Amino acid sequence: VLYQSEVAPASMRGALSTLYQLGITFGILVAAYIDQVLVDRNEGWRIVMGIICVPALGLLVGMIFLPRSPRWLVQIGKREEALRVLHSIRAEEEAVQEELEIQQELEKAKLEGEPAWSELL
Repeated sequence: VLYQSEVAPASMRGALSTLYQLGITFGILVAAYIDQVLVDRNEGWRIVMGIICVPALGLLVGMIFLPRSPRWLVQIGKREEALRVLHSIRAEEEAVQEELEIQQELEKAKLEGEPAWSELL
């Protein structure tokens, strides 16, 4: 959810996060149904494990083609690469503005210092 929130346009972040949660919930429902149907069969657990591997492999292959997180790139000092990533997913002026906002947020966070566990209490 964090990655998709970083690369999604601000106007779509809420909808995409909701769609993601709906997909997870639907996936759990489908997995429970398939498990009920197949697990009691002879060697059915093997079929279930094979089915589980299909979306995992799809995700693994798909992640190779995803751009790196612009926020992470700025955080490690690769502002030019972050700007290239933002240009690939945003309009010119939006990309420049967002890269600047990310830089300002990271500088502000650095000034505030590392969070402490005591802040949770």
